[in-house]
Amino acid sequence: MDTINNSNAENYLNGYLDYYDGKSILNKKRYSALVVLNIVISALIPFATLFIDIYIPVKYIVALMGSSITIISALNTTFGYHKHWIEYRTVAESLKHQKVLYMNNCYPYDVDNKGELLIFAINSILEIENKNWKSIELNLIKPAKT
Repeated sequence: MDTINNSNAENYLNGYLDYYDGKSILNKKRYSALVVLNIVISALIPFATLFIDIYIPVKYIVALMGSSITIISALNTTFGYHKHWIEYRTVAESLKHQKVLYMNNCYPYDVDNKGELLIFAINSILEIENKNWKSIELNLIKPAKT
């Protein structure tokens, strides 16, 4: 019976670990793409201005590039890819730590009911993460004090 519980606990852990790891990677990619795009466009503006006298429509391209930088910065701030990347990575690393302890039968997983302890530890980590998300959401919807 313990092997079934242990197998279920490992599957439970791996499911959450895959989810949080995947979300962390996705948010890192989005954040990095927007930052790189912002840097490239910003770096090209001075170069593009050199051609305004030669090719008049370049001034519109430069204006579009400046607007793009504002939009990219707003998207990065609004959707919080960096913050989400860090939060998901933090949870994933906490779960990985529990997995290493569990797989190596280290304390507290050096007992017969280690599967139950692992599920409890996972749920504790997720509960803390959910409380963090809830507090962030509540802070976002609070009306401003005047």
